Amino acid sequence: MKKGLALLMALSVLLSVISAAGAEQTVYTGTAAGFGGQDVTVEVTVEDGKIVGITVDDSTQSYALAGIAKEDSVDKVVAGILADGNTDNYPLDTVTGATFTTNAIITVANEALSGGPMDYSDVEIVYHPGTYTGKANGRGGEMTVDVTFGENRIENIEIINDLETLGVSNLPKERIPADIITYQSLGVDSVSGATLTSMGIINAVADAAEQAGANVAALRAVEIPAVEMDALRDLHTQIVIAGGGIAGLSAAATAANEGADVILVEKQPYLGGSLMIAGGGHATSNSKHLEELGADDSLESTMGYVYDYNKDTIRQPDYDFIEYVMSKSGEAVDYMIDSFDIPFTGGAFNNHGFTMFGTFSAHGYGAAYEFGKAFVEHGGTVLLNTTAEEILMEDGKVAGIKVSSPAGAYNIYADYVMIATGGANHDLERMLAANPELNVTPYDEQANVGNTGDGFRMLEEIGAQMGAGPYVKSGSVSFASAFRYTWANVPSVANLLVVNANGLRFTNEAGDVKVSKRMLRNGSKAYYAIYDAATISETIKADFDRFVDQDNDSIVVYADTIEELATKLGMKPEALKASYDRYNALCALGRDDDHGKPAANMIAYDGSQGYYAAFVQPSSWGTIGGVLTDRSFHVLKATDSTAFVNLYAIGEMATSTLFGDDYMGTFSLGYYLTAGHEAALDAVTALKGAANQ
Repeated sequence: MKKGLALLMALSVLLSVISAAGAEQTVYTGTAAGFGGQDVTVEVTVEDGKIVGITVDDSTQSYALAGIAKEDSVDKVVAGILADGNTDNYPLDTVTGATFTTNAIITVANEALSGGPMDYSDVEIVYHPGTYTGKANGRGGEMTVDVTFGENRIENIEIINDLETLGVSNLPKERIPADIITYQSLGVDSVSGATLTSMGIINAVADAAEQAGANVAALRAVEIPAVEMDALRDLHTQIVIAGGGIAGLSAAATAANEGADVILVEKQPYLGGSLMIAGGGHATSNSKHLEELGADDSLESTMGYVYDYNKDTIRQPDYDFIEYVMSKSGEAVDYMIDSFDIPFTGGAFNNHGFTMFGTFSAHGYGAAYEFGKAFVEHGGTVLLNTTAEEILMEDGKVAGIKVSSPAGAYNIYADYVMIATGGANHDLERMLAANPELNVTPYDEQANVGNTGDGFRMLEEIGAQMGAGPYVKSGSVSFASAFRYTWANVPSVANLLVVNANGLRFTNEAGDVKVSKRMLRNGSKAYYAIYDAATISETIKADFDRFVDQDNDSIVVYADTIEELATKLGMKPEALKASYDRYNALCALGRDDDHGKPAANMIAYDGSQGYYAAFVQPSSWGTIGGVLTDRSFHVLKATDSTAFVNLYAIGEMATSTLFGDDYMGTFSLGYYLTAGHEAALDAVTALKGAANQ
């Protein structure tokens, strides 16, 4: 079992050498866990009790995919430690940005200074009894916990306040406190897919324990006993589905409801995938439930929006495929509501000319719960913490999947296989190959950590026909992670001047998620949204003012003049001034002749009270691309474009034809729900046909 971040390490090596000056040097090599539990190896050179050299092997850390500027986190920490000769100014869990990676470096540096890993096995852990309040940062902001201690044990942990994402944070908020109390250790496992929330809870409890007088390092080092696993055996079923996001859940619930024997495997410890962090809206056409609300959700209005939205898209989608899927979407939504009595709470919303179905239950996480519940109640089997590794082939036909679990690997044989493993956002090699701009432009990766391209790899291995990509499915423009904004509260840049690192305006800022894609295509190393201090909202101003004293151009800066602002951002003052003057002139004209922004969003700057420049970046909500299928979502073969008759691909990993360059909000869930439903009906029909022969 892995331990707390501060103590996860491989066997370390100590070598003594003599420097040219004659001073004794000690070169220490250690390994500690970085982001995602991946090892970071650090070589630290100590001379006369001071750190004089640090070499970091951080090849396992995906800075580009995490939207983190390495030079503003890891490199600064390394430089600071070398300047000081020690880690006194860098306690664990204090560095903003790349926290896990920097923690790994600090951990190994501390070990080097102390002569190697500390042995806490004989340290007695005692507390001053009472209840203490601990605080630490989670994914969304500060978390507060009340921890009650007896003299020799942690008695109770209560999470008092947090800003974590509902749904995704539910499991760690239940499991982490329970595990800490059960094992009396801070070395408990984080919950996959909710690492930042998990570590926030652990670190907040550590804060409380320190107040109670405990040796926190020793508490982190308490070993967790190994869990006994049941013996493995191969399984047999009619339909096996890999991936428990919206597509997999839709397929599973439909197939089970239609009487099929279904097994659903999910690599994470909870169902939902990216649905857990989604708003939950579904683009839908011809739903009887929406029509009962008086909504115009006609296929014609939906496709009118699709054509208009994509008219300036560089890569065009397959409009015929979109029309076919959307023609089935209303039936899929109605089936779920009628068959499973899933709460229909979202209503109907006009979204730029087409009608979207609001949501099932409460946002995406509510839908995940309802679909999972419906599947199990209709006889389905869910296997969590189970990863699809390989598609099994026998005599040229798909025969099932090979899976791995904490207990080991085994096979699940099935008549029909559905791959719904999501996108490839966290497959660094694949993403950089398809999106070379990611080598330059940092971005905010918001997709579920389980989207590691598993399905792409498995399908390629059996000769499936793959489309272009996977490309970034852009989300709304993101700000620096220090603000901890989410899609639900991130400020809009629609009324602002946005410039690249050279001070140049490059796009229509009111383009919603299109702005993120234009940022990526522009390929700048940084972008900035310019705010007028005279008109900025009080809420955003308060957020910015917490950081302006740092003059950090990776967060936000303030200046009295545009020229001063440019200097702080490392731009040529004349370039930013020219962009600013041109923008103000267009605002006065009431027409954006350069990029076509609507006149209502062209608001001139006053400048009498100065300016803020906030670092902004493109964000990602998933990927566009993947395997090609027919209209029943059978996977096509690369050799001759015929279908694997008993193999389906549904959801985000099969979107090469469903999106062009620009993501259309709410269409993904509409597509994925429909694809899962239609694939399940097709498989069940085939099963029934075979049974009747």
